[in-house]
Amino acid sequence: MSVNPVVSLASLSALAVPPPRFVEYAAAGGFDAVGVRVSDRSGGRGHQLAEGSRLLADTLLALDDHGLGVLDVEVVKLHPGSSRSDWGPVLFAGATLGARFVIATVLDDDRNRAADNLAALSAAAADHGLRCCLEPMVFTAVRDLRAGRKMIEQTSARSSAGLLLDALHWSRAGGDVTELEAGVRDGRIPYWQLCDARVTGPARNDNAAIAEARGNRLAPGAGALPLLRLASILGPDTPVSVEVPSARGDADPRRWAMELGSATRRLLSRVPTSTPLTTTAPSAVADPDDTRVPS
Repeated sequence: MSVNPVVSLASLSALAVPPPRFVEYAAAGGFDAVGVRVSDRSGGRGHQLAEGSRLLADTLLALDDHGLGVLDVEVVKLHPGSSRSDWGPVLFAGATLGARFVIATVLDDDRNRAADNLAALSAAAADHGLRCCLEPMVFTAVRDLRAGRKMIEQTSARSSAGLLLDALHWSRAGGDVTELEAGVRDGRIPYWQLCDARVTGPARNDNAAIAEARGNRLAPGAGALPLLRLASILGPDTPVSVEVPSARGDADPRRWAMELGSATRRLLSRVPTSTPLTTTAPSAVADPDDTRVPS
């Protein structure tokens, strides 16, 4: 490949590892960047990176020592009781770490309220130098790329929200290639999450999809997902986040990071050369009165 994308190691690939050590492991695996999952409370599913905290300072030092960046921070869950105060810790951490994207999911069946919250989050993210990306998952209120696109189109015209394609979630939602290509053409998919799985196709049920997504994924190239086709459609310069939560990552996270790095490089080296789809920036980003430049 003549163009090498930014390749990041997603936090869920070894969530129990504190961010400074996680950065070290990602560097050992040959990654360019990391993702960071942020929690606003002790015992949450993520890491507390509050202003002035030792963990935040150590994470910044590790990034500098190893020459890595931060691709994304996660996750803002938009639910019926969501308020702007819920987003603060994630947005602060993302801005401080120099992340490019913040991931959002929707757990609210009221589409109007969810769309309003997504628009507000997207604007707040832009104020922090981040682009908000909505991640469709079959066990959430936004199950696939089509539903995600509709929700983004329902937000205010100034919203710069994008869509995050996860290879596993895309397959479990039915694997709509037409919708994927449309998202690429209109510039709504700025990066994607890479993993593999034993089988392709829709999930049996939500519980099975959750269990697989959170702890039973395979390294890229070790399963049946059409990853080469996805990579070809998305284009050679689209950043990749390698998200492979597995018992392997719990048992030996450093070795797992190194294996994921090698597997990812092997896979990307096999992506066929093709003419990238012509992309256009989202209409909201093109607003001449909006001087913010999305990441």
